[in-house]
Amino acid sequence: MMSEQNSWIIAWCNSISFLSEIPGWAHALLALISTYCLVIVPSGALMVYLDRKISADLQARVGPNRAGPAGILQPLADLLKLLQKEATKESSWRQNVWLSVHTMALYSTLAVMPLGSMALLVDTEMSAFIPFWSALVLALGTMLLGLSQDSVPGWFGGIRVAAQTLAGSFPALIALLCVGVRAGNFRWSILANCQDFSPWSWTFLSNPFQFIAFIVFVMSGLVLLAIPPLDGGVSMSDIHGGVSSHLFGRRLSLFRFGRFFGFFFWSIIAVVLFLGAWKLPLQVSEGLRAQEAFRFLATIELIWLLAKTFFLMLFITWVARVNPRSRVDQITDFAWKVLSPFSLAALVGASICAGWKAFL
Repeated sequence: MMSEQNSWIIAWCNSISFLSEIPGWAHALLALISTYCLVIVPSGALMVYLDRKISADLQARVGPNRAGPAGILQPLADLLKLLQKEATKESSWRQNVWLSVHTMALYSTLAVMPLGSMALLVDTEMSAFIPFWSALVLALGTMLLGLSQDSVPGWFGGIRVAAQTLAGSFPALIALLCVGVRAGNFRWSILANCQDFSPWSWTFLSNPFQFIAFIVFVMSGLVLLAIPPLDGGVSMSDIHGGVSSHLFGRRLSLFRFGRFFGFFFWSIIAVVLFLGAWKLPLQVSEGLRAQEAFRFLATIELIWLLAKTFFLMLFITWVARVNPRSRVDQITDFAWKVLSPFSLAALVGASICAGWKAFL
């Protein structure tokens, strides 16, 4: 599989004349920059717009309608308005250091983000675990960002983020193991190839235990990364914003975009693991490969993957808007007392199903 994938990448790069003359590390750097500029940033702007529209519809408001046609430039207006704000006090060097750690931990996951069969920069037996550990490092950076502030809200926010991270990481890891039991490996290519275009072949519908694992994985990610409505560690009113209480302007915009990226990244991982990944109808994929239409194939796979990712994110956003925020103690209790037992039961059931299938 790896040699076949490399042949696709080489053929794709050779189709663009100037790429064939630059070294391999430049290819990788160009791929990361292109992914950030052409996928991550537009996705962030689109989700901000859709989030505001959904919130306005649920609250019987108009929503964005002045910044550009139908308010489509509202994300840009929000960013420019935020960048004009100035901090009331100088930030400490510790805050700058941990904000840098938070940012580096966040965007280092671009190298392992699965965006299609031809967009896998890292595809090893441990590929599915790398984003999990990156999420832990991201949560650690968020916690230390709060602890580095000379304020009570920041300090308590950091402690609450640490509590949520520990509570959400265990069931998320167990749910990830359930998928590996079915696929027999943790490579992105194998995890995707064990599914098909039809929803009935997707992992979360393969048996009831995988469906439970899917629910646990998604909700554990909300706890682990403090995503609404399970974001009590950073958004409760009693700590006035928590870790972001002393962030302004560019730092606050970077922190907010980082939170979106964590949500976006976890949603993509959930789609790849449970919701059929980028799989197209077999005749379409094989036909495009036979015609060497690699760029067209990669574009279609990316669009299909992002469509399912946005649907999952919008569904979670809708649930968050119609449900109140939970306290941190309720979130951690829910993770330890509900998600963890269900994840263990799902792992046992998935193992029995995989063993029974192998026996037959």
